[in-house]
Amino acid sequence: MYEIKLVLISTYGEFRGRPAILSLEDYARLVEMTKTFYSGGFELTLEDGTFVVFAPDVVSQSILKIEKKEIKNV
Repeated sequence: MYEIKLVLISTYGEFRGRPAILSLEDYARLVEMTKTFYSGGFELTLEDGTFVVFAPDVVSQSILKIEKKEIKNV
């Protein structure tokens, strides 16, 4: 199992998503889904529970990073 966190980096700052626990297969599906990141807007629930929506023009000038940490004892 892995703890993953989506991080959107833009000119407006760095927005860190709420952590999620995923299997390796779910992580692989997430990576496939993020390949269409630049095709429109983006929604993200942040670490503190705040929900944000990014407009397509913000997304086009941003970087999406997936932080992944293996969880040994699940």
